[in-house]
Amino acid sequence: MTKPRIAIAGASGFIGIYAIEELSKNFRIRALCRNLPTTNSLNSDVQWFSCDLFNLKEAEIAFQDCDYILYLIHSMTKGSRLTQSTFDDLDLIIADNVRRSALKNNIKHIIYLGGIIPEINYGISRHLKSRNEVEIVLTCSGIPLTCIRAGIIIGSGGSSFQIVYRLVKTLKIMTTPKWTKSLSQPVDVNDVIQFIKLCVGNKEVYNKVIDIHGTELISYNELIIKIATLMKLKRTLITLPFFNLGLSKLWLYIITGIDYYTISPLIDSLKYDLKANHSLYFNNYIPNPISLNDSLQRAIENEEKNEIKPRRKTFEENKVRTVQRLNLPMGWDSIRLGKEYINWLPKVFFTIIRSKVNNNIVRFTFLKINLLTFEFSDDRSSTDRQLFYIKGGLLVIKKDYPPARFEFRISPHEQSAIAAIHDYYPSLPWPIYRIFQASFHKMVMYLFNKHLIKIQNKKV
Repeated sequence: MTKPRIAIAGASGFIGIYAIEELSKNFRIRALCRNLPTTNSLNSDVQWFSCDLFNLKEAEIAFQDCDYILYLIHSMTKGSRLTQSTFDDLDLIIADNVRRSALKNNIKHIIYLGGIIPEINYGISRHLKSRNEVEIVLTCSGIPLTCIRAGIIIGSGGSSFQIVYRLVKTLKIMTTPKWTKSLSQPVDVNDVIQFIKLCVGNKEVYNKVIDIHGTELISYNELIIKIATLMKLKRTLITLPFFNLGLSKLWLYIITGIDYYTISPLIDSLKYDLKANHSLYFNNYIPNPISLNDSLQRAIENEEKNEIKPRRKTFEENKVRTVQRLNLPMGWDSIRLGKEYINWLPKVFFTIIRSKVNNNIVRFTFLKINLLTFEFSDDRSSTDRQLFYIKGGLLVIKKDYPPARFEFRISPHEQSAIAAIHDYYPSLPWPIYRIFQASFHKMVMYLFNKHLIKIQNKKV
């Protein structure tokens, strides 16, 4: 009998690498990543597949002939030279693309690994809000969803563990902020993977939210001391009440060398007590979690085997991605939103910039100079998504790149919309583009959002 196939979104990440090894024993794996590894797996049940999940067409192809999806993506790294967006809006687009693609391919079950939500969730970090929003968006598919929530996951290669490990290795005396007194229940990565394996296709956990945890409730200060003890290093901690989150991020970036874009949302989340509450199924399926000492010892040994680089360089393609969330007037769909934008732009700039529509072609001109040419994609558009390919104009680089895209899409879970540009290669030199064109586009979308709010207020 042929094994069922599971697609792992985010397969090249920390959890993904562990998941591939274990899940390939029972499933055929389609390992999705942006850039294929230099060496292919010798396991015939593992298929590495290059896919940009910001691209809906690529996502639809990636999930073909799959039975399940393991969703491990969190947008805390950049893939473009300029990303003009917040990570939560990036997460929203990827989650919506996975939702749409899963529906089209008749996926049977989605498993999402997110973060534990604090008991008092008022004012929680954007990082945790984003993870919760991804859960909600995936729920909108109607496909059975299992949301697995974790705090700190212990394992070599994990960002949370590496932050603490590198601090202990580098500093004899550490000044720590107040958030290091927050409590968490670190869980071993192997327990996480075993639980995921038991959940795939398991109807008992369909549409359940499950918190997973380790054997100890511990503060970050205590975790630092425990790691130092296991490494046989003497370390002194001094807690400073005035050490705010901003200083913490900068300090950790300098000391650990981990990318600031990765550190920032993680630190925002660490100021809360992350205690597991909804753990019945985890406790039943993993009755004897790996002890914290054993988990840390294994992670330390594995980390010491690998060379620790001073700074992790994030791969950035020479392109632009911009994403803005917009208020959506009641009753509007993406068709009306797209038409409103095309008609509004010349008015707000006193016809200095003009829009000319001819069948499916839209041209934006300045003093009769064609700045940008959009081609409406009829076959890839619908009432909840309008897609335009950026085909030409003075502001587009003239090389054989995949076509840039401009889209409006309706959020499936709230009264909002997303305006996004993907894979755009500007023709202007980068310093000029950043100062002028990128700033101008950001201002335009801000003004358009204000315009939409006025329309909504008039209706009210």
